Amino acid sequence: MENNFEELQDDLKNLELIALNEKAENAVAVAVAATAATGAIPIPFADAPMMIAEQVALMATICGIYGIDVGKDGLKMLATTAIGAGGATIVGKTIATNLFKLIPGVGTVAGGAISAGTAGVVTLAMGKAFIKVCQMVKLGKLSEAEITSSKGADSYETEFKKQIQRKRTRLRFKMCRSLQEIFHSA
Repeated sequence: MENNFEELQDDLKNLELIALNEKAENAVAVAVAATAATGAIPIPFADAPMMIAEQVALMATICGIYGIDVGKDGLKMLATTAIGAGGATIVGKTIATNLFKLIPGVGTVAGGAISAGTAGVVTLAMGKAFIKVCQMVKLGKLSEAEITSSKGADSYETEFKKQIQRKRTRLRFKMCRSLQEIFHSA
């Protein structure tokens, strides 16, 4: 009888986690669309402060979904960790695309498109990485207090890097398939 009760509790916990994950994934999808739209703003360097605010709001939303309170300072630390995890590659791409936006006409359009794509990919990686960290809390692998500690930051950074790598691999694969289709149809 006791085993059945424990199994039932585990099943309920798993169902709750699945529901929370779905809500969090939906929040990430909305934030990706929002940051991509923000990234497409044709004014050079005007998008960065708004995107950071949108990404911090996403993490706050995910915290709310999972019932986790890290506070404003915790969210700032997590956003800083994510930006640091992306490193020079993301910063370099952001600067390059914003320089494109300085060129009237084609540069503005191309820079906006590249910036929108980069913003969307980074936000998606940030959101999915933060979901993983929140899952760790729900599963008892990490405490709420540890989210903003070096242990939580390291977990988040590791997950963020994994997500970025997955997105790069998928993007390269899609680009290769598109090029193959172009050459085969020619």
